[in-house]
Amino acid sequence: MVAIRRVMRATEINSLLLAKNSQLTPTQHIVLKIIASKKHTTPTHISYITSLRYTTIATVINKLLKRDLITREKGTKDKRVQYLNITEEGMKVLESSPDLLQDKFRDSFSSLNDWEQSMIVSSLQRVARFIDAEQIDAAPIIDYGELNQEPSEFKDLVEEHTTSEDFQD
Repeated sequence: MVAIRRVMRATEINSLLLAKNSQLTPTQHIVLKIIASKKHTTPTHISYITSLRYTTIATVINKLLKRDLITREKGTKDKRVQYLNITEEGMKVLESSPDLLQDKFRDSFSSLNDWEQSMIVSSLQRVARFIDAEQIDAAPIIDYGELNQEPSEFKDLVEEHTTSEDFQD
């Protein structure tokens, strides 16, 4: 149980740190990274890559647009298609953001042997069954709370639930 609590706490702290430093949630950060990596990407493409519902992606995109981190332009051939691009401000925010817990996990996990990866996945699936969490709809994104929440919702939580020791390497 201690290990599960540590994973939950690390996820919470990473989300709070990201919100504090960049005013982004992990989901917003991931979407912004995808837009930065592929010029003229579409919401449908982002939805496919992240395995998130289109409505969640649309909400995240609107929040990024509101902060002028991305731009949206309609297609020339098909006006229904929206193309997204990152702005200079969006690049600055990405560059100043801390590493995501998801990236750290992926790097460590991918360095394991196949049999070790299989054992971990199997164990985590079993833990999910133990706590009746198998039927919970969850995207493959390590985030704390709802995926389409505002980083400003974290402001009080940062002071309330963390100490300066939580943010040290």
